[in-house]
Amino acid sequence: MKSSYTTTFKKGAIYKVIKKGLSVKVVADELGIPVSTLYRWVSKYKSSKGSSQPTTTAKKQDTYIKQLQIENDILQKALFLPQKKEAIFEFIYENKDSFPIQRLCSLLNVSSSGYYKYTKSILSKQALKHTQITRLVRDVYILHGPNIGSPRITEIINENDSITSQATVARILSANKEAWHANFSKFHNNKDVVLHFSNKDTVLDPDTNTYFHEELGYEQIDTFLNNVGFNNFRKYTNNKNTEVQTFSQDDNLLIHGDNLHALHRLKDTFSSSVQLIYIDVPYRTLRSDLSYYDGFSRSDYLLLLKNRLDIAKTMLKSSGSIFIHCSDDEQAYIKVLCDEIFGDSNFINQIIWQRTTSQQNTSHIATKKEYILVYAKSKNQVTFNKRDSNPNQVKSYKYNDSKGTFRIDKIRDVKNGYYKYALETPTGHIIHSHWVYSHHTFKVLESQNLIYWSKGNIPYKKVYLSEDKPKQIVVNDLWIDDVVYGTTREATLELEKLVGSNNFTYGMSTLNCTIYLRI
Repeated sequence: MKSSYTTTFKKGAIYKVIKKGLSVKVVADELGIPVSTLYRWVSKYKSSKGSSQPTTTAKKQDTYIKQLQIENDILQKALFLPQKKEAIFEFIYENKDSFPIQRLCSLLNVSSSGYYKYTKSILSKQALKHTQITRLVRDVYILHGPNIGSPRITEIINENDSITSQATVARILSANKEAWHANFSKFHNNKDVVLHFSNKDTVLDPDTNTYFHEELGYEQIDTFLNNVGFNNFRKYTNNKNTEVQTFSQDDNLLIHGDNLHALHRLKDTFSSSVQLIYIDVPYRTLRSDLSYYDGFSRSDYLLLLKNRLDIAKTMLKSSGSIFIHCSDDEQAYIKVLCDEIFGDSNFINQIIWQRTTSQQNTSHIATKKEYILVYAKSKNQVTFNKRDSNPNQVKSYKYNDSKGTFRIDKIRDVKNGYYKYALETPTGHIIHSHWVYSHHTFKVLESQNLIYWSKGNIPYKKVYLSEDKPKQIVVNDLWIDDVVYGTTREATLELEKLVGSNNFTYGMSTLNCTIYLRI
């Protein structure tokens, strides 16, 4: 702001207030001058003109000066008012007997309807005072964390003025701590079903059960994740193990420990270099008979997964993919969480795996399946191996032309096609759609007579039986062939052959869930 102003500038400001009828605050904000300074100019101007004005004009000026004085008094009192609606509404309520409510609302930029709605919850000035003190206690408590007690909170609140007693603060803490813990991410304990949970961008310290977040978060997160090293390296060869001092990223590494630490320490070395990640997450069964803790609240469970999946995403190549194994218990929530992390446009498919050929008969509906959610880092760059077709699939080669027997492959893909352009059909119609192949590739196929047009004027690619060897097809999303895909029983037998009898309880803790990386 200027320290001195020209006469022309002052007259212009006064003109906007006197002649145009604008409020002093609006003009002051527009010109970038203190409100009190403009009040002084306007008051001085009106005083100098008062003796020469007609009586009616003088009365109007007196009224206007009084209004200006009221505005000035309001703004002076509200100078250090927090810019929160509840605080502004409380200020208006406290001053409603001294100033017009409409004027208060206008100057403080809140709606009068909002104010009147707010006042319905106020029973008395005593209740308002209690609400204000509760807010002060809450703000101090949230800022300093759950270890601060009522004596220190009282001391902070009363630092400049005697506002409340320690007994009042203690009562407020006792009544509100549980709710604050459920709604503030520094010490969140909410067991509600939430995806956009308030602490979803935090890291949980499992030793102290503390969430690192916001201002205090970044420094502590760095300390938490970086103050960890790998040691006690062992090399396993032909059922023998020896100590090693060095290793390279070309070695096959098995890391025991908290995978959040491991991923964090590996993420820079393997940034954008991992082709495949498979993660076998715990199922959040809430059972107590397991050899690991599987009873996290859903919010905590999703948070723990998010911390790890965020890092996993940075490690994937642009052509990489991640497979997430889960059960019915949390599949729907994990799917939505992964849509947020990887983008729903990068969702490949959800594989249903028949985990057992037998079934139990103790529940309402027997469960024989599990899920594998598949996401790509970038869907338009990922490719998967195909598998050999079985004899029955030869039946799909049911078309013939001069070159021989062929089947047809889809070219038009409205949902997943990455190329969008218009094609002219043999009958002269124009089709605007998404396609599997680029327009150039389509034209090449067409020139080689490898395009088959259906009766509905939809183009397909010809795949000849004589040229499609070995006959391979894409993997489907229904894995129910136990010979091909196995079952948990077969996995148990295979494991027993390797390590003998064991007490494996089919899972690992959330903090140590199995993650496989393929470079």
